[in-house]
Amino acid sequence: MEIDYGYKILSKLIDWYESSPTYARDQKQTRRRNMKLYDNGQTDFPDYNIENPIIKNDINQAVLDLTNKELIGFQWMRGQKNHIISKLWLNVDLVGKVYDQLGRRPKRDIVDDTLLQLNDFLTRIKAHYTTKFPVQWIYKWLEDSIEEISRKRSIGVILPEQQSERDDLFKAFSYLANNTELETLVRVFSMDCFGDSKHFELSVKSRLVRIIKKYLAQDNCTDEEALRLVGIVSYPEQFAFSGDLTIVLPKGSVNFALLPFGGTLTIDDVKSGQIIIAQNVKRVLTIENRANYVDYVHKSQESNELVLYHGGQFSPAKRIFFQKVVSSLPSGCNFYHWGDIDYGGFLMLARLRREIFSAIKPWRMNQNELVKYMKFTVGFSETYRKRLTSLLEISELSDCFSCIEYMLKINVRLEQEIMLV
Repeated sequence: MEIDYGYKILSKLIDWYESSPTYARDQKQTRRRNMKLYDNGQTDFPDYNIENPIIKNDINQAVLDLTNKELIGFQWMRGQKNHIISKLWLNVDLVGKVYDQLGRRPKRDIVDDTLLQLNDFLTRIKAHYTTKFPVQWIYKWLEDSIEEISRKRSIGVILPEQQSERDDLFKAFSYLANNTELETLVRVFSMDCFGDSKHFELSVKSRLVRIIKKYLAQDNCTDEEALRLVGIVSYPEQFAFSGDLTIVLPKGSVNFALLPFGGTLTIDDVKSGQIIIAQNVKRVLTIENRANYVDYVHKSQESNELVLYHGGQFSPAKRIFFQKVVSSLPSGCNFYHWGDIDYGGFLMLARLRREIFSAIKPWRMNQNELVKYMKFTVGFSETYRKRLTSLLEISELSDCFSCIEYMLKINVRLEQEIMLV
């Protein structure tokens, strides 16, 4: 098959142009950018093989043809006129004709259309999303994408290059923003959203998960945990707890106080039943880490305590479970949260206070615990420091500021599993 070297050369030059500061700033080019064809064995166009006269002559002719159309300029290698081309460059004053020659849409037009699509999508999401699921993280992603694309005049780093792939991502966000179900199985979500039970996992999942991890999830969560935060699950989530809690269901009641090491409920149980917490329960404790939860239930739980396994950032379904627990609290019952003494742990506490119960208190998340377990603490990077510092702007954490400031001062954080030592 004959190779269209003219097309390859123009494509390479227009790619260079679209990635240049001149393009991004929409300025007139003041310095020409040359593409080396041959310079002492170096080249920006590997097809240009001066040892193969047929290929070399075909490329030379393609360059001459494009020059005659005033789309590019070129320069012969010194002492090799009509034989070897040294460099060539794009005629940016006629870039419109270059796009026509390639049959390619100008990147600037694609960027402008994408910004219109993002702004329209943001407006529609804000106007029509369901109140059953918080979508502020979608707002934030859209606003950041609009700002970044506007500044860089490029979509490739933020969004897929292909329109069909961008449309898939918007379909996923629309579904999540308007879905009234607290849990949707992965394959059901894919079928409802794309008409194909496997399309999500094959084509959309990886990009959506990256966005969730950046804007909603905590550090080091798995893909499955990230998706659960937005209600997409591989299997129904189970809420683990231990204590004197009874659930009244249409067919009878279950008293979990009879189980010495606790039990579990699903969202269907919680939605169809009524949670009752015994009057003798004086303290509720959520525990972030599963190992700490199991250890505490087996070794430390008192008869007047209700202990809940928190896990990572809670899902829409677990949010309902926590809210129902709070609505059933006996008079005089205190609510505590025990998490890592790190960015994620304090972020969980802030979210619990904001979305579940403002009077939740931190437990073992203070400077004294850091000092006690100092030899088990770990340091952190400058990037992590910025994230930790941002917690000082969250009003829900004002009582934790002294601990956070101490962490910043001595550059340490502590995972709660260490406290099992």
